[in-house]
Amino acid sequence: MPFVKPDHYLLDSGRRRLLRNGEVVALGDRAFDLLLALAGAGGKALSADELTALVWPGLTVSAGNLRVQVRALRKALGDEAVENVPGAGYRLTLPLDPLSTDAGAPPVPALVGRDGDLNRLRELLARSRLVSIVGPGGVGKTCLALAGAAACEGLRVAHVELAPVRQPGLVPVVTAAALAIRVQKVDVIDSIREALAAQPTLLVMDNAEHLLDEVGEFAENLLCTCPDLHLLLTSREPLNISGELLFNLCPLTCPPEGEAEPAIIRSYPAVALVLRNHAQAGWPPLTDDQMPALAQLCRQLDGLPLALVLLAAQLRDCAVVDVSAALEGRLQHLPLEGTARYRHDSLARMLDWSFDLLSDDERLLLSRLAVFNGSWPVAAAVAVCGQPPLLPAMVPGLIAGLVSRSLVAGPLQRQAPGLRLLETIRQYVIARDPGLIAREGLNHALMSWLLVALDQYHTLSERVGTGRAELLADMADIREILDWGFAGHDIHRAQELVIDTLRIWNLQGLYTESARYFIRAWEACDDTTHPALRGAIGMLLYGEGVPLQLPHHQQRPWYLKHEFDRNLAGLRAHIDSHHRWFINSAVSAGWLLRYNGDFQAGQALWEEAEAICAAYGFDYTRSSTLSMIGWAAANKGDFEKARRSFELALSIGEEIGFYHSLAALRMAEMEFAAGDHDRAVAVARRTLTEAPQLTQAIKQTLHANLASYLVVKGDMVAALHEALTALRLQLRYQYTYSIGWTLDRGALIATRLGQRALAADLMVGAEAFITSENLTREGPEQVIHQLLRAELGEITGEALPSEQLLQKLLAFYEGTVATHNGV
Repeated sequence: MPFVKPDHYLLDSGRRRLLRNGEVVALGDRAFDLLLALAGAGGKALSADELTALVWPGLTVSAGNLRVQVRALRKALGDEAVENVPGAGYRLTLPLDPLSTDAGAPPVPALVGRDGDLNRLRELLARSRLVSIVGPGGVGKTCLALAGAAACEGLRVAHVELAPVRQPGLVPVVTAAALAIRVQKVDVIDSIREALAAQPTLLVMDNAEHLLDEVGEFAENLLCTCPDLHLLLTSREPLNISGELLFNLCPLTCPPEGEAEPAIIRSYPAVALVLRNHAQAGWPPLTDDQMPALAQLCRQLDGLPLALVLLAAQLRDCAVVDVSAALEGRLQHLPLEGTARYRHDSLARMLDWSFDLLSDDERLLLSRLAVFNGSWPVAAAVAVCGQPPLLPAMVPGLIAGLVSRSLVAGPLQRQAPGLRLLETIRQYVIARDPGLIAREGLNHALMSWLLVALDQYHTLSERVGTGRAELLADMADIREILDWGFAGHDIHRAQELVIDTLRIWNLQGLYTESARYFIRAWEACDDTTHPALRGAIGMLLYGEGVPLQLPHHQQRPWYLKHEFDRNLAGLRAHIDSHHRWFINSAVSAGWLLRYNGDFQAGQALWEEAEAICAAYGFDYTRSSTLSMIGWAAANKGDFEKARRSFELALSIGEEIGFYHSLAALRMAEMEFAAGDHDRAVAVARRTLTEAPQLTQAIKQTLHANLASYLVVKGDMVAALHEALTALRLQLRYQYTYSIGWTLDRGALIATRLGQRALAADLMVGAEAFITSENLTREGPEQVIHQLLRAELGEITGEALPSEQLLQKLLAFYEGTVATHNGV
């Protein structure tokens, strides 16, 4: 008779499964609980009462229930697997091996980007016998817990997987199985206490969020009676019991927007995790040109480790940009091929777990919060989401609950102000009810709140300056609501929002984005547009509202002839209700008139704007307007009036507590125009050093002007460094307005360093650009051009494209600076 190899059984108590020759045996929950109880008896028979107490703790059930589960085990494993011992009960005869010989502890995962977190966890474990790692699903709590547990010397480690436990009363049973305890008595906790007394132990209670009350009572009981026990909990919310220390685990850090250097992108933990998993699968490495797209995907996935692991699995056969396009708006559907190492096989499955634990009110609020694309304060959630059946007064408490459940990221989790839905969670709740946001008018409510928040920001910035005024709104929400409004849902208020956001865009250097929305706002104007609204958009677009050279600037003569007077009249007629619009528009229009050669009319508009600023208490804008008046006076040679204007501008800035960098910049230009070059250099350097916050446009202009001052003084080495810094800023923020002056300055520097051929190309390109844009050289630009003409003479020829010339100039600057630095 041939030899038949016996079946080999492995009991995986952590994942609540039985393996026969590597294949999972189908068992119901109660049948598996019975199997755990019998296995824990170590070959001894347990009575019907003992088994009932273990399998149905706290419940009264008939003897027939036990017989049904015994039959289920025998059917799955064979009649001989469970022996009926007369007068004693039931005994398991089937030999079972535990899946791991180390008290249920799985292999320790290799961590990426978690060195600081691991050190912090070790500190907490040394301070307390109860530490809870809390955070959103998929953030890597289990991996960190197992790594932290492995670093605890002198402690036996047992991993208690609670995710599969769905019925109350089973926490002690699963814990006993993880400890490989032979249960000798009906009171399982007594058996656990006896086992824990034998050896100092760390229990890793993993994924406890759905059993918090039971786990909390279990933990308090054991900690009070087992002095050598330590507990490490992972959950989406804390236990909130005495002695608990919390570790709020955050997602992995992602590259910031705008970072394009492949080596730097690869160094960020979120990207490194994707690349590691991609490489471990044996797939071809991702090339440098794919790194910016990968960085963007990591940001979209919020640096969530599970999401990044799922992403890595998608990059086997597709380029990053293709995966990004395929996942647009569907991040929650990222699948994972083969789930042996992971509890969740998709982000949606993971989030179902959290969503099912919420109350109806919490689910509704979470779904409504998806209207926010960025971060937001509680007040915004109250204003936007506090609609029936939710009351505004209910919203803060509900948000606190969502934060505690790690579904809303608070300041502690974000390590930044405000609250936010992770994008993966946001897309998940939108997918559950795609029409909810439109059905409940949440975009309209968000638009209203954004306009109020911006009004509050502008009011505050006039009192303390833009550098210290806090904007409660998030630019991500502003972008999304503008796109929604201009799609035909709320065009007029989208136009208002464009105007009110101008200062923020300029402050953050988002000039291209600002220009794009202003063009959309102008194109949306029609006969129904409010006259003040149309006037403000036109003046800011055709004037100097956005510091870029725009196609509309070529149409300035048309605008001055057909629109200017009507727009200005519309603004003047509504000064009382729209004084901020008038002031900003008058400042922009002043530049527009100056470009047209009407300096006196431009000056008059600035002085009118300054008077209205004084009347309405617009201190910050008044200071800025006075600096322009001083600059214009300096260009006319009226240095006495210029100094008075600058001194008043700086004085107003001091009164409201901010360093007026724009006034200081123009004062430096005045000192240069007056012939005091040393004073001009000193003022510019002081402003770069001491100003607490500079817009990118002002910073670029300060470095560029300082380079011009130093060139005139003959300090070429220092001038090179300043010119290089200014050029890099110009290219990074696409500050196209200054291209002509940049090329002129570069031509003079190249001439003085013996690069006359390069200088000639730059000079021709500068003249072509300035002529095509109808610009006028003033101040330092005029002086530089005069020196260039004197040293290089008259140069003619065909101009190369500006972009090509800027790159040639950049290479020249970088090479020369490297030579001077001895590189």
